Amino acid sequence: MKGNSPTGGRATMQVKWISKKELVARTAKWMKEYRIYAPIHNGNELAFQIIREPAQIVLNEYSNTRYPAKSLFLPQSEVLMKYDGILRSVDYSEKNRLIFGIRPCDVHAMKLLDFALVDQENPDLYWQKKRESTVIVSRACTSPADTCFCTAVGGSPFNTADSDALFVDLDDECCVYVLTEKGIPLFKGLPDADESQLQQVQTMTEQVVAAMPALLPKQQLHDSLMASFETDFWKDVSQSCLGCGVCTFLCPSCFCFDIVDETVRKERVRNWDSCMFRTYSLEASGHNPRPTKVERTRQRVMHKFAYWVDLINEIGCTGCGRCVEYCPVNIDIREITAKALHQEFEGVKK
Repeated sequence: MKGNSPTGGRATMQVKWISKKELVARTAKWMKEYRIYAPIHNGNELAFQIIREPAQIVLNEYSNTRYPAKSLFLPQSEVLMKYDGILRSVDYSEKNRLIFGIRPCDVHAMKLLDFALVDQENPDLYWQKKRESTVIVSRACTSPADTCFCTAVGGSPFNTADSDALFVDLDDECCVYVLTEKGIPLFKGLPDADESQLQQVQTMTEQVVAAMPALLPKQQLHDSLMASFETDFWKDVSQSCLGCGVCTFLCPSCFCFDIVDETVRKERVRNWDSCMFRTYSLEASGHNPRPTKVERTRQRVMHKFAYWVDLINEIGCTGCGRCVEYCPVNIDIREITAKALHQEFEGVKK
């Protein structure tokens, strides 16, 4: 599914070459057909928002937006239905959306959420309809941040999987990998990239990936975490946690939610929730199976690196690094997994 080459994991339909100036011009044309979401300046940070003009798009190199594009499919607060004596459905479809400049780690997170929300007996139609009506043009990471570790969890800064097109920024020009039928009309008429241009991209790919963390031993980490369940390991790694939940709210692959009835507005609303909050696992009886931050930290890490592996043989973390960058007490999930791998647990062979 993934690879460390822009062509890895999925057959490339077309490879095109375009100047940044022409890319901006094409964006203006796309606006006639699509509602375009792209990274734009929102105060002192970047955020995925609807663009009003192509000049708003941030095309200079940046690591990532603070909030993942997940919120465009799973809003932080979403009305599911309305009622006033008569049950009224909500139009949850949104025609012809295009997300431009999303990073491969966030695209991969959407694939994980597809499994959690759609590939089940009762698919989440709110998520599914938005996915079906959206074209994804992702942007390769040519300058990953120090907090990025997608390669450690099986991804790549140049991963093409699950995008409709991916572009690689090369100063004033871009190499575009057109990957699906949805992506073809967007880049119609562009010249094919020649051998020297492809080699330029390949050289950059190798240099960037070589500087990234090595792949984690997935099964060994899974086994170590499972063996650590009843140990003091979790008391140690959770000691400084404040329980603020920023790690989960900024995570592109977290999907915990709560549903409440707003009786004044007569709406049923789905809101983001977090396994790091005490009330998330609190039962009506008053019992809480995860009463302290020790159990809650364990749940978050185990879900990403053990339970996802049990389900689909993939790690549920995409290595975007947001939880590392924004944790107010500097808890680093990379350090937690490293400790788990190197600590001796009963029944685990090193």
